[in-house]
Amino acid sequence: MITALGRGTVLIADEDSVRAQSLKHRISAMGYSASILSDARKTLRKIRSRSVNAVIISASIGDMHISAFLETLREANLATGIVIYGKNISAEDAITWMKSGAVDIILHIEGEQTLKAAIQRAFSFSIRSIESRSSSKSAGIDNIPPLLYRSRVMGEVVNKASRVAPVKVTVLITGESGTGKEVLAKHIHALSGRTGSFVALNCSAIPETLLEDELFGHERGAYTGAERSREGKFEAATHGTLLLDEIGEIPPDIQVKLLRILEENVVTRLGSNQPRSIDVRLVAATNSDLKASVRKGTFREDLYYRLKVIEIHLPPLRSRKGDIPMLAMSFLREAAEKHNLPLPEITTEALERLVVFSWPGNVRELRNLMESLLIISGSVIDTGDLPSEMADLPSRATLELHTELPVSLEELEKLAITKTLEITGGNRTRAAELLGMGRRTLQRKLKEM
Repeated sequence: MITALGRGTVLIADEDSVRAQSLKHRISAMGYSASILSDARKTLRKIRSRSVNAVIISASIGDMHISAFLETLREANLATGIVIYGKNISAEDAITWMKSGAVDIILHIEGEQTLKAAIQRAFSFSIRSIESRSSSKSAGIDNIPPLLYRSRVMGEVVNKASRVAPVKVTVLITGESGTGKEVLAKHIHALSGRTGSFVALNCSAIPETLLEDELFGHERGAYTGAERSREGKFEAATHGTLLLDEIGEIPPDIQVKLLRILEENVVTRLGSNQPRSIDVRLVAATNSDLKASVRKGTFREDLYYRLKVIEIHLPPLRSRKGDIPMLAMSFLREAAEKHNLPLPEITTEALERLVVFSWPGNVRELRNLMESLLIISGSVIDTGDLPSEMADLPSRATLELHTELPVSLEELEKLAITKTLEITGGNRTRAAELLGMGRRTLQRKLKEM
């Protein structure tokens, strides 16, 4: 995957020359072009020249405080992904810097995957920022959809997707609604090297009578009103990737035809007897339990196993709470650009409430909330601007949650439950509402504590 992610320029800003040279060697081995500067002011001048795509800067760089560095970038509207690293970064500084525009904060840079993932996120940020102002693409960098994360569980998902991407096998993406299955499918396509388009179809949004036509196309005269021939999604995705979302909603008769396409790589339009050869990489997605559907007889077992050559499960947002601050700030910036509105501040207390909430609607719910907060709030988003079910939650600081958040998800949940029960005076029904979970779920978790 190095070739797909490489060909970008990374600038390392660190006054410790030994550490910077070591970092440069590791980044170069990943396929990137890397250079070194020893101070923040020179780094700013280099960014202004628009000759770098990502910057990795030491939090201990001495000639300018990181907050001032980020503020200068924001005032100058310089669209470069910034990653800050250092072993002694406080939780307060990390949150402040991410609110100021940093793409990622790395407390430990020993792991290659951690470093590579941070660079990918920085590139994604730069690409999106450039494309929001211009229709032209950033030269030399593949347009990889942003997969913002810091959590270990999402790192494993992205690593698996990256390994699978260049191999033409069918992938089944599972996960709750709103977890970002289409974003992951686009990521797989972007890293696949396939020359065709990415085509997506939500099978549950198409009436059963029209779904076959959408998938396979038709010839002129195939049915009343078919005045001209039309290609279906499979043909449209030739040499590319086809995402069939909510694959479990496909009716049995179409399942048979889909299985034949996967086995023979041919598609036959409605009203035709002539099979057409296709070269399509299929990615299927579902938020339902396909195994249960197989047991019920509503989904073909042979098709199920043909689809899940590789299965990737996307975790719910409540299982990757360490990603929430980064996602929230990214969505807020995205909404500000979309609506041409100034980017508001968000207090640490408000951000802490977002981390504690359980997000039944997952990433989609968080994105929608950040857009709503941008529009209805003033220049500062505080806890009073949040929905009541979030504003009443204990804060992240109250839970004594560390910024790195890789290991203490279970402990975080236990602390959140304990503190919320304290707030509600032991009222489990109210506590379950505040935590965004069912009362039975809360009771089960209390038994496990």
